[in-house]
Amino acid sequence: MTAGLLDFFVLEASEYVEQLDGLASRASSGPPDAAPFARAARALRGSATMAKIHGIADVAQGLERVARALRDDHLKWDAATSGAVIAAVDDLKFLVRGARSWGEAEDGRAARRIAELERLAPTQVVTITRGKGAEFLSTATAEAATGLLAYAEHPGSAAEFAETMRRVRALRGVAALRDLPPLAEVVDAVDAAAKPVELRNEEATAERRRLFRTAARVLLEGGEAIRRGGMPPTESPSVREFAHAAETLRAGLRESEQVVPIATLFPDGPSSAHVEPGPNPPTTAAERFRLEVVSQAEHLRRLVADGRAAIDTATRDRVGRELRSAVRSLALAAQSFSAMEVANLFLATERGAAALENRALWVLDEAGTELSRPSANAESVAPRFLALHQRLAGTPPAPTQAAPPRQRRAPATPTAPPQQAVPTPARAATPAPAAAAPAAPPAPPPAAPSGGASGAELQALLASGIAGLAPLATDHIAPRTVDADDDVVPIEELLFRGKEALARAISIGDELRRSATQPDAATLAELYDLLQLAAAD
Repeated sequence: MTAGLLDFFVLEASEYVEQLDGLASRASSGPPDAAPFARAARALRGSATMAKIHGIADVAQGLERVARALRDDHLKWDAATSGAVIAAVDDLKFLVRGARSWGEAEDGRAARRIAELERLAPTQVVTITRGKGAEFLSTATAEAATGLLAYAEHPGSAAEFAETMRRVRALRGVAALRDLPPLAEVVDAVDAAAKPVELRNEEATAERRRLFRTAARVLLEGGEAIRRGGMPPTESPSVREFAHAAETLRAGLRESEQVVPIATLFPDGPSSAHVEPGPNPPTTAAERFRLEVVSQAEHLRRLVADGRAAIDTATRDRVGRELRSAVRSLALAAQSFSAMEVANLFLATERGAAALENRALWVLDEAGTELSRPSANAESVAPRFLALHQRLAGTPPAPTQAAPPRQRRAPATPTAPPQQAVPTPARAATPAPAAAAPAAPPAPPPAAPSGGASGAELQALLASGIAGLAPLATDHIAPRTVDADDDVVPIEELLFRGKEALARAISIGDELRRSATQPDAATLAELYDLLQLAAAD
């Protein structure tokens, strides 16, 4: 990991630890607010996972489990719990500061806190034991699988198919089904594929029949494993065949039509020549943007949570497909409102979302959170989305090119003759006055042969080169005496400093908020330079 990225992680992780510390410190008589505490711990875990500092990630995951246990009343907030949480947060401060020089001491400190948090809120592992519940679930999956196989081989009447789907959907009433991947994913996929057959009385296509057939095999295999007291297999050939069938069916479905800005449909010229805006529109563009994306953003965050919890192939494939579709929908919606920063971020995360990559999931979770805020609009979220785009690419959010800051006042034109003018400083915005035509330059030295010069050729080359430099000693760099009356401005006087730089940065920020257009790269670079100048004093 590069030093720049590590510095960025330390800065970001310190903010999350401070949030945890504030929540834990305010929890005197009762537990801390579980929702923000878990959210800060989850954000710290994601940041540490992307930085590949697993010790910090595991401690944060332990705090996240503690927050969920407190929320669900599975853990009491007593002196032992309070002490363990506060100690873990305090140790996180040391671990974050030691991230640049991680060693055995940090490993030991992290291991002690991980073990203590594991005792308070252990990692839950779902197991199925023999008994009436397992026998019932095994029988129910076998009955649903038999009906699906029969329909896949020889499609019958609508009544017979309805009875088969009743048995499949009855599995959703089993509380343990969600803890038995991939059975829950199979039921969801079969239900989605069956709706067009039921609602529009369509004939099952070959792709849908193949999905029903592979789903039945997974249900039979999982039911038999449950009957024996085990867990359904998640990497068997049947599961892989089902995942492939589900992907094939999804790829054949027609995607929703793209919504494009109406201005892109006009011929060349102003759009006012073709349409006129309503005098009293019911909603503004910002309100329509929020109405369009807020529900999609909440759906996106739910899929991100499902992707983080997915462990088997079928579940990961299904969540990856849904997440990719949700990302595409948000990108298209953002493009229709010309919110290109938002659209570009979602387009850049499409591949990572389909693969459920940790970095992409973290970025999408943050993006969904930004779009879900009550005051979110295309302009207000643009800077945050630019920073997330850079984080996705693995670079800290920093200006890529510095631009010269604005002058406090323009320098006066020098009164000296043009041939004696003082060279203009490199960062001054006002160009120097045109100088008199320079004397003819000396003849260039003869070019060396491609094979290199030697002997007499080398001596001639050196002589001509040294002779060509002689006029510089008298004509170009001769010292000049500056009179007291000359209006020469030091370069320091042309730069903002301290409070003046900060005030100018605030002024530019206000202008950007009032502007209807997106800021250009030069304006953002100037804003970054002003902040650096403000911090220098």
